[in-house]
Amino acid sequence: MYLDSLSPNLLALLAAICISVARAMYRGALIRLGAGVTALTSSAITLQFAWAFYFFSDRVKVWPLRGLAWFVLVGLIGGLAGRYLSFYAMKTVGLASTSVLMQTSLLWSSLLAVVFLGEVPTLPIIAGSALIMVGSILLVYRAGEEPRSVPFFYYLIPLAAAGFQGFSHLFRKFGFAWISSAPLGMSISNTVATLSLFFVLFYANEREPRFWERRPLLLISVGAVFNAAAAIFFWTAVRHGDIVEVIPINRLSVFLAILFSWLYFRKQEEVGFRVVLGGLLSVAGAWAIVWGK
Repeated sequence: MYLDSLSPNLLALLAAICISVARAMYRGALIRLGAGVTALTSSAITLQFAWAFYFFSDRVKVWPLRGLAWFVLVGLIGGLAGRYLSFYAMKTVGLASTSVLMQTSLLWSSLLAVVFLGEVPTLPIIAGSALIMVGSILLVYRAGEEPRSVPFFYYLIPLAAAGFQGFSHLFRKFGFAWISSAPLGMSISNTVATLSLFFVLFYANEREPRFWERRPLLLISVGAVFNAAAAIFFWTAVRHGDIVEVIPINRLSVFLAILFSWLYFRKQEEVGFRVVLGGLLSVAGAWAIVWGK
């Protein structure tokens, strides 16, 4: 497959660009259709692209159960548990605190890769990862949004969600040891995540939107295409690259999402000194990782 010949860091950057465009598209549909319907619709469309990509690429003749189990865990841990806990954290500790603490997923991913995979990051990679994490925190933090006091215990919820994301990256690597196919692994995990999301929304009794408008559906469809491309790039990058390099570069999506949102919703999106500084730190961190490879 052609993607296998590309640099994993380049693939991670392409994934970040695609997911940023997708998030900008989803934002335009969220207001009209709601978070649950938008998430499920985009996930279902992305799932179709995932399986289509697998069937039109190099297929895998043997599917070892251990490999399948790891990819199922990726869908459950990253797609369901991590996402559900992040939404629950937004209700308990607030959006700003949740967004900040979720950025620690980069730290968890790197630590797990060092401990379980034996990856050894260089000093520039460590410094670059730290810059990207600090830059991401500056980008997502909104001061003064949550004045109420929250028990300390509840702050463990977004940290747990970030930890689940870190484990999902590790489980991808374990799955590739048994099934060396990014398209198949992506398709299996997305199937599990989509079905899980459907049942969660079904039992949550989330109301359907009164009107299915053409423009929000078009935005979701376009976003889902970019989301599928991002998944393909990211899974291939994780398969061939080191987590300590791939994940930090992929976290540039935080900066790029704000950039694309500003370009698309220029009047609604505020870009101040904090956002500019966060963006500069993130870009500097990515440069340090590439330079220190």
